[in-house]
Amino acid sequence: MVVHEARKVVLAEVILTTYCHATEDCNKVRQAILNMIPRDLASSISVSETVMKGYYGNPIVVIEARLKGEEALKALKYMASILSELDKRYIVNSFELRYDKKANKVFIRIDKQGAYLGKPVVTEGDDVIKITLSFSMRRSAEDVKKFLEEVFFGQSTES
Repeated sequence: MVVHEARKVVLAEVILTTYCHATEDCNKVRQAILNMIPRDLASSISVSETVMKGYYGNPIVVIEARLKGEEALKALKYMASILSELDKRYIVNSFELRYDKKANKVFIRIDKQGAYLGKPVVTEGDDVIKITLSFSMRRSAEDVKKFLEEVFFGQSTES
């Protein structure tokens, strides 16, 4: 587990999940997830694939990568480095909609096509990579938001 010094916010896990539909190339979809992770971690983490059936019986592959502890923080910092300033501000400004206080998790959606092309964009659409940031110790929403601001911008920005 990674403890953030200022507020003792602990980032426990980062989970990246997406779906590969029958019309998609699952290798490209897997690569989209791996593009959101630093190269040195992408080569060493395991990416799970679970085959499910869609409404019409079509196969859907759920692709998921999980990073814990130091790897989770490293992945989050990498994501912060590849997202635009505008997207990071959007995440912080829409924090109340993204944070689940009971689960102590933050949810972010990244456009799958953009991630594959190496140009990730925060979106609210359906064809996305869902990023779940899990915190192990319950803290106030304000503390978690400040933690994200520090990771994204290097310091807390009071609004």
